[in-house]
Amino acid sequence: MSKIQKQSFIEGALIMAIANLVVKIIGAFFKIPLANLLGDEASGMFTVAYNFYSALVVVSTAGLPVAVSRMVAEANSRGRGREVERILKVAFRVFILIGAVSMVIMFLGAKPFVNWQKTPSAYYAVLAISPAVFFVALMSVYRGFYQGLSNMVPTAISQLIEALCKLFLGLGLAWFALKNGYGLEMAAAGAILGVTIGTVLGSAYVVLRHRRAKETMSLSDFDPTTRKDSELVRSLIMIAIPILLGSAVLSLTNFLDMTLVYRRLSDIGFAESKANALYGNYSLKALSIMTMPQTLIVGVTTSLIPAIAAACAAKDYDKARRNTESAYRLTSMMAFPCAAGMITMAWPVINLLFSEGVDTAAPLLRTLGVAFLFVSLASMSTAVLQAAGRERLPVISTVAGGIVKLVTNYILIGIPSINIAGAPIGTTMCYATIAIFNIVFVYTKTEIGPKQWYVIWKPLVSAVVMGIVATLLWPVVSGVLGAKLGALVVICLCVVVYFAMMLIVKGFYKDDILMLPKGAKIARVLRLK
Repeated sequence: MSKIQKQSFIEGALIMAIANLVVKIIGAFFKIPLANLLGDEASGMFTVAYNFYSALVVVSTAGLPVAVSRMVAEANSRGRGREVERILKVAFRVFILIGAVSMVIMFLGAKPFVNWQKTPSAYYAVLAISPAVFFVALMSVYRGFYQGLSNMVPTAISQLIEALCKLFLGLGLAWFALKNGYGLEMAAAGAILGVTIGTVLGSAYVVLRHRRAKETMSLSDFDPTTRKDSELVRSLIMIAIPILLGSAVLSLTNFLDMTLVYRRLSDIGFAESKANALYGNYSLKALSIMTMPQTLIVGVTTSLIPAIAAACAAKDYDKARRNTESAYRLTSMMAFPCAAGMITMAWPVINLLFSEGVDTAAPLLRTLGVAFLFVSLASMSTAVLQAAGRERLPVISTVAGGIVKLVTNYILIGIPSINIAGAPIGTTMCYATIAIFNIVFVYTKTEIGPKQWYVIWKPLVSAVVMGIVATLLWPVVSGVLGAKLGALVVICLCVVVYFAMMLIVKGFYKDDILMLPKGAKIARVLRLK
């Protein structure tokens, strides 16, 4: 390639992890003032519409970007540059059709959905976000294409465009609606309209970028063999359908779970406004904080899939295994400290970010800290199976996890003394089930199962020490500096403690560091052998 720059697996993972983290931080700056601006009831309307949108996006497009990424990586590793171009054209036609149909379904189904959901106040919010489904499908074509070429920059920039539009336009429109007396329903619709505008501008960016880069793109064509369009469509669908089913099952589970939460809260005597408030505390506060570091793991999996797919296509299983081991090392280095921070600093973090509902949301976040470990393992093992051509197996894992979640939530949320606290427990049980199933599949159904699991004890020990330090420091520091400033200080100190512990236990590996920009220099500074 000439202008299209490839990145190493870890360099690509770093680009995506940083971009995803920035997007999540921007998202927090959006959701936190939005929750404070709208209040819990209108926040519930926003969440209902956004969950419907998320479910439809997953059902309609979830497997296709991964399929495009894998097909492009495999074709490019075999030197089939002409086929790479054809994959893009075929995928574009498929995605556009699916996106258009999904948009119409969401727009026309808005009224029946909110009535069935027993949240008619969310109707305008659902209408406002329905066009976003089409533009997400359009963006997914180009994101999958560039990811398959190991170029994560277009995906990262388009995500940032989406996030910034949501922040400034979404908050601005919600504020405008309230200021001019349009009411909570229109304020929620205005907030979610910012999401739609973000997808429009993100799509415009990737399309224009590709048109500019197309003339200077030079793909190797050592093997001019290429398949017919019908064969490419068939391959695309055969890869995408199992991935789509797995994502759809998880999304459908979350969608049914949202309905189940509302109905079970209603069964034990909570009014709609109170149920909206409780669900808002869980979804917009505790769950939003948990998903923020989860984006780091998503960055690793996004870069991992084309790296493993290319290695497997070349039958270089040793390289595929090394990439898998690096991915698990990176995952453990990020997952353990994040989980420890959520468990030990739940109340300070919630109090730092939100002005109300702190005592309700903090215990929920503490439980989700445990869930985060299983979410990370489940995400990573799913990516390994998909990249290795075993994309059907995560469907089994996800179905099992979904059943466990729904049953757990139905039982626990229906107990008045537990109510909303049962939701994070169900989430923990769900992802624990998925992770266990997937890890078994990686070792029994692929040739690239990691052999160096023992390395995870290093970040585990470092995270435990960090958690102990946080527990001891928080009462002292908050007593002197106050709760909010004290939380910031303790969080910063925890980062230093964790990094220092990783150096002490020699938790950083030279092979991983060398794949980063300036990796050799970093390895010398850290004195890695």
